[in-house]
Amino acid sequence: MIFTITLNPCLDRYLYVDKLKTDDTTRVKKIKDYPAGKGIDVSRAIKELEGKSVAISFLGGENGRKIEEMLDKEGVIYTAVRITKETRMNIILQEQNFQYRLSVQGPKIPKTDLNQLYETLKLLIRENDTVVISGSLPPGVTPNFYAEIISYLKRKNAKVYFDADGENLKVGIESHPDCIKPNLYEFQRVLDKKINEIDQDELAKYGLELIDKYGIKEILLTLGSNGAMFISKESCLYAPSIDVPVQSAVGSGDSFLAAYVLKREEGANVEEAFKWANASGNASVITPGTELCRKNDVLRLLDEVKIEKIF
Repeated sequence: MIFTITLNPCLDRYLYVDKLKTDDTTRVKKIKDYPAGKGIDVSRAIKELEGKSVAISFLGGENGRKIEEMLDKEGVIYTAVRITKETRMNIILQEQNFQYRLSVQGPKIPKTDLNQLYETLKLLIRENDTVVISGSLPPGVTPNFYAEIISYLKRKNAKVYFDADGENLKVGIESHPDCIKPNLYEFQRVLDKKINEIDQDELAKYGLELIDKYGIKEILLTLGSNGAMFISKESCLYAPSIDVPVQSAVGSGDSFLAAYVLKREEGANVEEAFKWANASGNASVITPGTELCRKNDVLRLLDEVKIEKIF
């Protein structure tokens, strides 16, 4: 079974306007809400691809209830650790071809709720389950919490995918997740060095250094318009990006990871799962806002994904 963990979820509210006006009234033409948070998005994309997962998250207040209602409507299975404080809401102003994102800090999570999350994991996770841990941490929760969760899941013999940034990634990776999914900038930050994004040999070299140093098995490296790479000791694959009309890149990495995890869970080999991941990531950028990949788009793009073997 696939589980996703989102510790700092949010409700994304898109406000669509023709043009922002200084010192004047700006009329909002349309409002659209999306359940958000990287792990939640992975579960939503898995559902869209007709797979099953359970999204585990802290949810509270009216925003938390709205997220639950939207997940119910989409048919996403979830379990919420209810908190007393309001789940955050991000505001995104969409002005024709420009976007302004106002990201709000999440609520502080008390120790009792963190302990409840542990109890939830103890009840749900079994040997050989797959767990995707994604996104930022709430205020006051240190990166060590990610490291502790990963260590616990590894002791349970679960397969762990980890998608985080900055100190969260640097600390969490020390607990040996099976796979990490950085983008180029996150990859450079964990290495503390600038890398030529079009030099596949150099990217593979530093990926293998991380694998050796931290005992991870796989790296899924997304490179934006330059495609994506799969890196392990056994093989290295590269997929160029597909020429598609870009609506929004938000959520493309989550769609990418969701497809890879789902296909591996279903028994596909690495190359096939990587192909689905690239089709799904590219399908996501076609959709507006924080909408994720659509299955019909993924199926249409599959034949356009070209996989190159680096070694």
